[in-house]
Amino acid sequence: MEYQKTIAKKIFLEGEGIFTGKNIKIEIEPAEEDVGIIFVRADIPQKPAISLKIENVIGLDGATALTDGEHFIYLVEHLLSAFHALGIDNAIIHVYGEEIPLLDGSAYPWVRKIQEVGYKFLSALRKKFYLCKNFIYQNGIGKIIFRPSNELKIKAVIQFDHPLIGYQEFLITLDSQSYIREISFARTFGFKDILNERKNKGIIKGGNFSNAIILDKEKVLNPDGVRVFDEFVRHKILDIIGDVFTLGYPLVAEIEAHHTGHKLHIEALKNLYKLGLLKSLESKALAFLLIPKKQKKN
Repeated sequence: MEYQKTIAKKIFLEGEGIFTGKNIKIEIEPAEEDVGIIFVRADIPQKPAISLKIENVIGLDGATALTDGEHFIYLVEHLLSAFHALGIDNAIIHVYGEEIPLLDGSAYPWVRKIQEVGYKFLSALRKKFYLCKNFIYQNGIGKIIFRPSNELKIKAVIQFDHPLIGYQEFLITLDSQSYIREISFARTFGFKDILNERKNKGIIKGGNFSNAIILDKEKVLNPDGVRVFDEFVRHKILDIIGDVFTLGYPLVAEIEAHHTGHKLHIEALKNLYKLGLLKSLESKALAFLLIPKKQKKN
């Protein structure tokens, strides 16, 4: 039996917004059982609250956003990735702006803050989504496959025409320790020409070597280079872990993602939900009801 968790104390963090270029403050406070994850636009007088559920999620080309139809909060994926991996079921996030700051481009700053304040266990059982049957979603070259499982396994495959990236794949069975050790530190990345073009068009106003890996056509431009040679595909898994949590509960399934992005992830999850392929259970012990048993060979 697994019980719901929240953070033990408030968390405060701030950093530059990649889209606005403004300094944005984030305050995360503990929440009671069954509250879920709620984002609040604390910079707006009405303080509109947006609950984390798939109906309120938009997948963009380079980010995942939440909306109530009028207000938006962009770049929620790295914070949600940390919540998902560390088992935070309930929290209220006050955002003093329209985006979550990238910080160093990974989820590790959030992981570190959560570890600093610690956890509080609640009396209610955790709720999880279990997959009922295989599902494949494809859009162009991007493809994501979901299979029933009794644990969350994620495999990601990427390929870029760049000498430092090329073909990369990574597989992880998710738990908090494997996430911290293998995934949490992996930073987002971008190409210098594209970033300069977006800055010139005013699409982004912030961003530098401190919050992303920046590449030109041949090399990494960051003075310290990459943290591991396959940091790129590890960050893809970090993003998938965050995007999957937009369902509102952890998903228990085997996921295989080929050349995917936030937009495809969210489209696939919305289809899973709409088609009724997910079942919510309050106990890991009940998962056997949904996981197909292997047939014995004659």
